Amino acid sequence: MTNAELLELDVDILIPSAVGTVLTAENVDNVRADMIVEGANGPTTFAADAIFEECGVPVIPDILANAGGVTVSYFDGSRTSTAASGRSSAFTRNLRKRC
Repeated sequence: MTNAELLELDVDILIPSAVGTVLTAENVDNVRADMIVEGANGPTTFAADAIFEECGVPVIPDILANAGGVTVSYFDGSRTSTAASGRSSAFTRNLRKRC
């Protein structure tokens, strides 16, 4: 099965999460998902997004759907840099205060 065929499967929720611009005006008519959740950065082009909207297919944008990954990456990077400088225990205490 090709990547293009995966995008065209009859599914409830399609989560393109690896590569950008995979849902385009050229393939949007073959997408049979009831909902799109953008796990990748920019997997849906503006033209495809407009067509999904016309067809009543909800698209959860990448900024909402994958914001947790960006947040975790930030904390991981911060943890790594503070651990290297010997302040990891202070970072952990501050993180726990925020949660």
